[in-house]
Amino acid sequence: MIARFKKAGLIWPLALTLIGLVILIMLGNWQMQRMTWKENLIATVEQRLKLEPIAFAALKERAAAGRDIRYQPVTVTGVFEHEAERHYFLPFKGKVGWHILTPLKTSGGDVVLIDRGFVPDKLKDQSLRKDGLPTGALTITGLARSFEEARLFTPENDVANNKWYWRDGPGLYQSISAQTKVTPLPFMIDEATKASSGAWPRPGVTRVSFHQKHFGYALTWYGLAATLAGVFAAFAYVRLRRQSCQRI
Repeated sequence: MIARFKKAGLIWPLALTLIGLVILIMLGNWQMQRMTWKENLIATVEQRLKLEPIAFAALKERAAAGRDIRYQPVTVTGVFEHEAERHYFLPFKGKVGWHILTPLKTSGGDVVLIDRGFVPDKLKDQSLRKDGLPTGALTITGLARSFEEARLFTPENDVANNKWYWRDGPGLYQSISAQTKVTPLPFMIDEATKASSGAWPRPGVTRVSFHQKHFGYALTWYGLAATLAGVFAAFAYVRLRRQSCQRI
């Protein structure tokens, strides 16, 4: 068989086809793995949104123990340090704007970053939203969020100009350390309380619903693999048949 393939000039097409099949099947398998991950995430979010908020101290203990705290409702009391707010670029409902990440000095002496919500790009400047800078001790209810890593095409964070394009936990905490004493935490909190005063930023914008399209993507990759195999089979059949006819 190998000799016939070689004589028919099919060795390199076969090798390239096999490489292509391996890549396409791996992509399909990756999407199936992503589907399992997404299903687990959806189940986790749905279950945790029904829970009563826990205290900030309990959240810290769970995080220190390595437990999964994503989307865990939590309450924390402290004072906002508005002078050290950070701006995280993330459009909301089709509107270009920023999430305001503000350090909160808790009653226990910790500093935790609070995603206070969304402001449109024209209100990014803090001086334009002075009515949205509460002072004094506040109790915040929100959802615990883990930090993230930059994706392949995510821009680099512009730390000098306070423009963040991905939530780099260590980088964010380090950037505010010059203004306030900080011991970095492995999480932040998205404020969940809906604003009723109309002041910016607007909290309660955490994404808690997710599209599940990975199975369709997997079928696409597997379908392409099957198509590639079929094309090569037809190509090889024609080449081998032509070779057999030439012998006659």
